[in-house]
Amino acid sequence: MKCPLCSFSAHYLTSGENREYWLCSQCRAISVPAEFHIPKDEEVKRYLEHENSLESEGYVQMFQKKIDLLQTYEIKSALDYGCGYEPVLKILLERQGIRADGYDPNFFPDIRLDKLYDLVISTETFEHFRNPAEEIPRITGRVIPGGILAIMTRFYPAKDFANWYYKRDPTHIIFYCSETFQWLAKNTGFKLVFNNEHDFVVLSRPGPRPGEY
Repeated sequence: MKCPLCSFSAHYLTSGENREYWLCSQCRAISVPAEFHIPKDEEVKRYLEHENSLESEGYVQMFQKKIDLLQTYEIKSALDYGCGYEPVLKILLERQGIRADGYDPNFFPDIRLDKLYDLVISTETFEHFRNPAEEIPRITGRVIPGGILAIMTRFYPAKDFANWYYKRDPTHIIFYCSETFQWLAKNTGFKLVFNNEHDFVVLSRPGPRPGEY
């Protein structure tokens, strides 16, 4: 099997939840083969079961902690890529005085992806990508030179992946580790500038911002 992220050779790792998991020898992503992906309508139905709203204190606090980590960067505009049915993060960014758009292929597909942003942030989205080799360049292409890309997704454990709770969600079909994001930075021309080794990375796009020399 070829890795859906880097197209390098992946090998069988383990089975569970009535599906298989394959580990890439190059970027170290672990992916679920396409024949085990659930239908799109069933996937969307599961998303709607999530209680992701401004009334969910824990959900809001999770986002606010990530926003606080980004305070050191100059951010005037942002794109929340994969914002879900209620764009909580977009609202929180706007409360910080940041012009924000929210895009989601299932719930807000009509947002035009032809603008550049100081920040593109994707939270709890990368693990759902069926075609990451197509999806990720679409995301990195929205980051302005000198801007940043922030990604939140749970890193898989170095040991006992077979019993990891996070892989039990049938909508989670690709999993990442620090090595994966190091590979991603190298192959997109970005620089990995922050990594909490758990669930959050920040990559910067080199180059002066428009108007800077």
